[in-house]
Amino acid sequence: MFRKCIYLFVQVQYGDVYMLDEGNKWKQLPPMPLPNSHIEFAWVLVNNSIIVVGGTTMKHPITKKMILVGDVFRFNLDSLRWSVIGRMPFRIKTTLAAFWNGWLYFTSGQRDRGPHDPSPRKVVGSIYRTKLSLT
Repeated sequence: MFRKCIYLFVQVQYGDVYMLDEGNKWKQLPPMPLPNSHIEFAWVLVNNSIIVVGGTTMKHPITKKMILVGDVFRFNLDSLRWSVIGRMPFRIKTTLAAFWNGWLYFTSGQRDRGPHDPSPRKVVGSIYRTKLSLT
């Protein structure tokens, strides 16, 4: 006997950001510039800023295709403000990121289909880097 099984994968992206303060209370901070999946972006801590690369945002309203993120976001922990500080060479999700000796690295992940199609394509294994100077 076979049973039909339906698996619905619902992924929700939020732009909400919270910080635990010294009194162990959650404080709501400004939202991310673009809602991002909590499991598909990478982040690194650089000079009291959180740098976020890659990820997925809301699905396309008509095609329902997943939309990958290509922006590089910065959350400044001093001013508690978000900014877009750059663009990656392509949109990517499930990437890894690191910061070393003035360089921001990202490697691997699933990239987009091209400049005009932000939906996922193939998994890449290359390493990219850019000089990162935050003031």
